[in-house]
Amino acid sequence: MIEFYETEVKDVMQNRLWDLPIVEKDVDMKLILLILVSRGYVWIVNNKKDMKLMGIITEHDVLGLFEDFKVDLKAEDIMKKDLITCSKHDKIKDVIDKIKKYKVRRLPVIENDKIIGEVTLRHLIEKFSSFFS
Repeated sequence: MIEFYETEVKDVMQNRLWDLPIVEKDVDMKLILLILVSRGYVWIVNNKKDMKLMGIITEHDVLGLFEDFKVDLKAEDIMKKDLITCSKHDKIKDVIDKIKKYKVRRLPVIENDKIIGEVTLRHLIEKFSSFFS
């Protein structure tokens, strides 16, 4: 178990940015809703060139839209800005503690304010199960 807990995030994280749900802050709600249907969440960046992480939108964040939807809403209008993050050198133990404390399913992996990947509960479960093979 110690080996699992001491594993660094870089050895578990998804770092293929092209495969992550990432959009720019000024994207309209139609695209956000399409991504939420398939992925359940979307990372919001300032722009795709600088990849500075600005926030996240999850399925729960759109519940209020069902009652008060405005056609001209943009991603930045409803995103959560207070993100719980980690670095690629953090230990799995620290990530697990954050996931439990903040009741989240995923953490963005940040380097110099830029998103470089993510680590999810699924990634942790996959890594943990590899110790039983």
